[in-house]
Amino acid sequence: MKKQHVLSAVFIVTSVVGSVIGGWYLACLFGLLPLEMPRCVDLFIRLALSVTGNDELANPDDMEILALLLYWAVATLLIAVTLFGYKRWLVRYRTAKKNDEAIPKLPLLVKFDVCLLALLVSADLGWWLLSLFLTYPYKIPGAVRAAFGFCQSVRGKWGGADRCDDLGFFALNLYWAIATLCVGALLILCCISASRILLRKMS
Repeated sequence: MKKQHVLSAVFIVTSVVGSVIGGWYLACLFGLLPLEMPRCVDLFIRLALSVTGNDELANPDDMEILALLLYWAVATLLIAVTLFGYKRWLVRYRTAKKNDEAIPKLPLLVKFDVCLLALLVSADLGWWLLSLFLTYPYKIPGAVRAAFGFCQSVRGKWGGADRCDDLGFFALNLYWAIATLCVGALLILCCISASRILLRKMS
């Protein structure tokens, strides 16, 4: 009985420390992505500052730090929920195996958290691969130009002085999306293979 309590305490401490460290890592990854602060995040931080009477912190430098702390808190919570949810599933899985019962499914919240974390990691790795690709000189393919022209026609824009800049920005985001999808597909295959191997060892 004492051994079980000790193992539970070790798991809780390890999960908390791992969630905090992993959350910081994910928050830093999100901060490295070439994205502006979402409008909802900006509004949430300003609302929190006004409610707590800290309006003097609503300047660009402080807002970036506060946004990073918010990302850290959210990422830490996601990792913690995923770890504790997966642990509960493992306990139910072992009980079901012993009693020859139906194997329980992973909780929906755990699946959702894992998908969010995988998306963030895939986006960061995709951006890293794109950065490597951009170190070499290249010309934008005709297919990308055609896709850009189609998008411009749908939006009702037919060119202008900033067309070259818009084309470069479109190509950059398109390549990033493709790289993210490729990395995400590879990551999903690795996770599926790892889960099958784990389940075979536990059976």
